[in-house]
Order: sequence, then structure tokens, then C-alpha cells
Amino acid sequence: MGGLRPAVSPPPRRARLGAAGWAIRLLGLAGVAFLIVGAFTPLSNAINRWMAGAAPVEPADAIVVVARGGADADGVLTNRSLRRTLLGIELYRRGLAPVLVFSGADVEIAGRTQLARGLGVPAERLLTARGARTTVEEAQALARLLAPRGIRRVLLVADPIDTPRTRLVLERQGFAIQPAPTASSGPGQPEARLKLLRELCVEMVAWGYNRLVGRI
Repeated sequence: MGGLRPAVSPPPRRARLGAAGWAIRLLGLAGVAFLIVGAFTPLSNAINRWMAGAAPVEPADAIVVVARGGADADGVLTNRSLRRTLLGIELYRRGLAPVLVFSGADVEIAGRTQLARGLGVPAERLLTARGARTTVEEAQALARLLAPRGIRRVLLVADPIDTPRTRLVLERQGFAIQPAPTASSGPGQPEARLKLLRELCVEMVAWGYNRLVGRI
């Protein structure tokens, strides 16, 4: 039979990726690889430990526990604020400084002060720097509080992730800083590691911005 053959159109050509297309693909692959490494390896934990530093804790003029996380309406401290507070109290009870300083919002300071008094820190050994909303304002409040008392060398109690930027901001106010970071081993679950990795990225962006505008 010699019927007509149906016309068959050739398959459409795939558009060739340009430089921008390849760059987007490579960026996507790098992002996926970064997330996998961050979730299933101790990368974020290692960065966290590096940010904490490894200097030994030595006696100072004061122990400064900076704000972190605040407290709820009932004055109950968040986990991070509580961890910092307990470390500051421990350092004081070890005799590493004659005064213990809390900074932050009023409700956080009230919760910290109550806890410290309950654990045996005398009221006259507690100082508070109130009213700050940012790290820079916190450093300025601490300078107004401590400089007239001749306090210059301080033990800085902060989480490892916050220590580098907070240290530089306080040093610009004339303090000699010795870091006393909270536990720096970091989480072991993938979800928690990704959360820590995100916080590390945010902190690095904040560090870069403050460096750019001359705050550190």
C-alpha cells in the first residue's frame, strides 16, 4: 500500500545554557551541598568552637554577663540567658572577680539578679546595666557603669557565637576583654545543626555590617 506517510517533526532542540544558567545551577548545587554538610557533619560545631576561642579564664576586675534571649512575662529566663547567668555566678563563686555585672532588659536583669541572690551572691556585689536594645548600646551602658569605678579588665560571659562581635564592641569602649564562653560543643542532631549554622551565618553578616559601618 502506498499511502502518504505522516509528517514527523524533529524533536525540539534544547536551549543551551549560557553563563548565567550555569552559574545558577552551580550556586544551587553548592547550596544543597552546604546544607548537607552542615546537617550531617560537625562543621557548625567546629565553627562554634572556633568563635569561642581557647584562652584560659583568669581573674579580672568584673564578670560581665551580657543579654541573650531575655525572659518571659513571669520573669523566667530563657535557656540561653539562664546558661549565661549560671556561668557568671560560677565564675564569681570561684573568686575570679569581685563584682558580677548583668546587662539587658529590665525583666531579664530582674530574673538574673533574683537567681544570683538566691545562689549566694551578695547584693552589694551585683551591678546592672539597663536600657540597652543593641550590642553597641549595651557596651555604652556598661562603659557608663564601670568606667567610673575603674573597672577595665572584664570576663565576658556570652555564647561562643556572640563572643567575637561582642568582644570587639566592648573593646572599642576601652575594656580589656577575656572571653568566658558558655558550652561550645554544639548540637548533634541534623535539625539543630542546621539551626546553629543559620545563626552562625546571621552573626557573620552582623559582624560584617558592624565592621563596615565602623562599630567594631
